[in-house]
Amino acid sequence: MEGEEVRRIREKLGLTRNEFAEIFGLSTYQAVSNIEIDFRRPSKLTIILLRVLDSLSKMKAQALIALLRKHANT
Repeated sequence: MEGEEVRRIREKLGLTRNEFAEIFGLSTYQAVSNIEIDFRRPSKLTIILLRVLDSLSKMKAQALIALLRKHANT
């Protein structure tokens, strides 16, 4: 998955880079930026989750994001 696709999906979901980092277990905003400029590659799990989120309606994607956030903070 190219960085441009990651950025497109992140923006489609209405997530900031910081929110994206928190949900997907990345260390910082900079880690997300590095993925988006193709300096770093996302994990296979992150790619799978992004493709699933991209395939869902906005309402279903937001519900899954809420669930991911809940578990990211435990």
